[in-house]
Amino acid sequence: MGFLITLFLTLLLVVVVLCVFMRLGTPTYRIGKVNIIRLLELVLAGQASQSDWDVFIGMPLRYDPELEAIRELCEDISEREFIGGRSLFTAQGLKELAELLSELKSPADN
Repeated sequence: MGFLITLFLTLLLVVVVLCVFMRLGTPTYRIGKVNIIRLLELVLAGQASQSDWDVFIGMPLRYDPELEAIRELCEDISEREFIGGRSLFTAQGLKELAELLSELKSPADN
């Protein structure tokens, strides 16, 4: 009898946990313009890690075409100017990233 009660309670717990997980869904991570600005500032200051950069470059931003275009531009700069190490980029790459950061920080011309 004790075995059946334990089995029933275990199954009930599993069902409740599965229902909770199904209701919560998959977590979503959304990078915003502020996050990109902060990352570029860290890269220019030599404080960003290669992992920080790789996560940004490797995560498509399908939910925002403008941010996706910026990410693709950063990916292009990365392919040409990435050297790894402390500064991550060549002087030319840092210059291009600084220009991009300046554009991101300027108010929209709309």
